[in-house]
Amino acid sequence: MPDKPQRRLAAIFVLDVSGFSRLMAEDEAGTLNQVLAQQQSLIAPSVRSHEGRIVKLMGDGVLAIFPSVISAVEAAAEIQAGAARNRHLRLRIGINLGEVLIARGDVYGDEVNIAARLEALAPVGGVALSAAAYAQVRGRIPYGFEDLGLHEVKSLPEPVQVYALGEKLTSLPGLRQAEAAAQTRTAPSPPPPRKRAGGVAWAAAAACLVLAAAGSVWWAAGLPGLRDQGQAAGQALQARPLVAVLPFTAATEPQELARALSGEVIRALAAAPGLAVVAADSSLAAAGLPPEQAAALLGTQNLISGVMAGAPLQGVRLQIRSVSGQAALPARPQASLPALTAAAASDILTYFNQPVPDSPAEPVPDQALIELLSARSKLAAGQRAEAGRAVSQALLLAPGLTEAEALQAEIELDLLTGPLAGLPQRAARAARQLEGRPETPGTLRIRAIAAQFGGAPEAALKYAQILEQSYPNDADGHLLRAWLLQLAGQREAAERAFAAAVRLNPVPPAIYHTLRAEMLFAAGQEEAAIASAGAALELEPGARLAQAVRCAGLATLGRFDEAGKACAQLQAEGLTLDQAAAAFPYGTEGEAGRRLRTGLSLAGLPGRP
Repeated sequence: MPDKPQRRLAAIFVLDVSGFSRLMAEDEAGTLNQVLAQQQSLIAPSVRSHEGRIVKLMGDGVLAIFPSVISAVEAAAEIQAGAARNRHLRLRIGINLGEVLIARGDVYGDEVNIAARLEALAPVGGVALSAAAYAQVRGRIPYGFEDLGLHEVKSLPEPVQVYALGEKLTSLPGLRQAEAAAQTRTAPSPPPPRKRAGGVAWAAAAACLVLAAAGSVWWAAGLPGLRDQGQAAGQALQARPLVAVLPFTAATEPQELARALSGEVIRALAAAPGLAVVAADSSLAAAGLPPEQAAALLGTQNLISGVMAGAPLQGVRLQIRSVSGQAALPARPQASLPALTAAAASDILTYFNQPVPDSPAEPVPDQALIELLSARSKLAAGQRAEAGRAVSQALLLAPGLTEAEALQAEIELDLLTGPLAGLPQRAARAARQLEGRPETPGTLRIRAIAAQFGGAPEAALKYAQILEQSYPNDADGHLLRAWLLQLAGQREAAERAFAAAVRLNPVPPAIYHTLRAEMLFAAGQEEAAIASAGAALELEPGARLAQAVRCAGLATLGRFDEAGKACAQLQAEGLTLDQAAAAFPYGTEGEAGRRLRTGLSLAGLPGRP
């Protein structure tokens, strides 16, 4: 169905970093890292948790829309309080209420321009409201806004009345709770909600996944309906100290190589049974943050940073901040890059009193490793074609390099953004490419995925269990096992595996939200699945599996117009119902598979449900 422009009344929310140009002039890389971390860990979760939708990120700014001004102000209060509490970058926020035109995922109109002008007039750490927005909160919050009078706004003939609230905004109580309490005094209590048979509060779990980007260990706090098992999972995971290897820096060499080498050290620690090591995805999100902020983002006090003072082979100086104190480890010169990463991993294990494996570093030519590291960095940045070329170059330099072959198979499989048509066939082909290769995290993940799509769920779980036992710090392995366990109907075990994945990857990428959406849909929790799929699409608009889950979920709930729009791109690609259903290994006889086909059919995909 075409994406027709729609007019809608909305609360328009514009946020910007105060003094951004000055901060960039002082420290460009550090400021950009802080902006990214603040957007991922504070702003995006707060917007989503208050029913808002981020329309776009504009460098240091954010444009979002909310269903009400109350929701927008409540999100602003939470964001400004979090920024002040964690010594984040200082922010200004402008909120307006008006009709906007929504088209192709963006919003347009004079009301958006007014919100942007209001943001510039807001006090640092505060918020500015238009008269229309102020009328919605006047008398409904316990603080008065300062009347800043009329202000000229570019492109508008009439001046705009502005109301501002500064630091008091950060101490506002929960507005929605206060409003509900007021309504309770004047209205009868509604009947309690009806519970679905056998249902678990998966919607709350999905909301908590969104909040996981803030670095909070949400599973340990207790999920509604899963409190006891969440605490048990937390106790088991806490037995291993959580360690974060932050991106290395370099005095002379390119920073990209230093950062890539820190990721290689993280992978070298994947088999350490006595530690829990934060995944490279989340570690990168903490790049450039002060130690206190990095610790809060990643949920650990054990932080390891490294500096290459000279050429890479001269070694890495490690600085370790842990719950027991601080230590500086001298650089140890090495003969090769693989030996350098192995030496850094060995130093970390020794510091934390963990056994160091006897196996020597794999003899890989330095240039081949550099190409492999480049491929991983480009893949993480969404540059799949460039990543494919880099990994091909690595294999030319080092034929038979297992991790390069596994990465090449992963790129060709493209589980996240590849077309849904032919996904099972691509999985089988990727597994064939790795036949006879050693059991590494990459080969085991590919084999498990291929087995699940090939109708062998027991074999898939076996591969996932080997992966968990051999590489307990492979966060993606825990995610894969959670997905497989959910598809096998083992919900409690799936939650424990998912908790482990998010503990190791507290700033989860789009694939985590995508597979979580599949799990939630399989559990019959369409609302939660839609929310999780939406989170994936915000991070990766081309996540086709997430598009299909959102499409089917909306149609299942009877929201056909929204479902048609969600399915528009899939329809434009000529996807059939059979092809889409085959991309979800729910099984042809199961209830989840039937609901999926029905939902996709109702949304307009051609084929028999």
